[in-house]
Amino acid sequence: MRLHRLPLAASLCSLLFVTLAAGPVGAEDAPLPSDPATELARAEKLKSEAAGLRGAAEERFRDEEIACYQRFLVNRCIEQARARRVADVRKAREMDNEAGRIELAEKNRRFNERQAEEAREAPTKAVERAEQEARNRAESEARLRQFSEKDAARVKREQDGQSQALQAAADRNRKDAADARRRAAEARAATDRADKAASDRADYEARARKAAEKKAEKARKAASGSKSSGADATPLLGK
Repeated sequence: MRLHRLPLAASLCSLLFVTLAAGPVGAEDAPLPSDPATELARAEKLKSEAAGLRGAAEERFRDEEIACYQRFLVNRCIEQARARRVADVRKAREMDNEAGRIELAEKNRRFNERQAEEAREAPTKAVERAEQEARNRAESEARLRQFSEKDAARVKREQDGQSQALQAAADRNRKDAADARRRAAEARAATDRADKAASDRADYEARARKAAEKKAEKARKAASGSKSSGADATPLLGK
């Protein structure tokens, strides 16, 4: 049923044979062009053609194997068909290998470019790295200095607060002592005033008693004198 596909497969095989008559191009025979995109496109084309050649070889072999059973020398026919398939598969493999070499060369080229670029940029990056490290050290020192200053300020505030608290306590103690002394002085003064008032009252009372006593004494004397005068006047009236 598939014998009608044989001429088409044979034609495709002949076309591929003409295309690959010169054999696969080796990496050492054709240097890479300056345009990597062109070379990568060629690698993709080689892989596509290799896949097409491999598929055509398999399809042709199936057609030829069926056709061989209609010939007299069946085994020889199949061996020849198999040999053609092997040759095509080998060519397809060579095309894949070439595509792989192209892609590997492109990878190596990119790697070498990166290495060269890193080598060119190494001094600049070293300077930038040193500058960044210097900035990092300066920032770290600044943070440490700021932290130290803040810590010193905190300690000073605590010390000042303690000093102020001690000073306030001392001021309160001095004020309390002064108030106590003042109250004691006021109490002593009040006691002295009370004592002086009591003394003054006692003196006044003593003087008042003395005055009363003198007055009473004078009254007694006056009364006594009046009695004496009356007694003396009576005899004189009789004479």
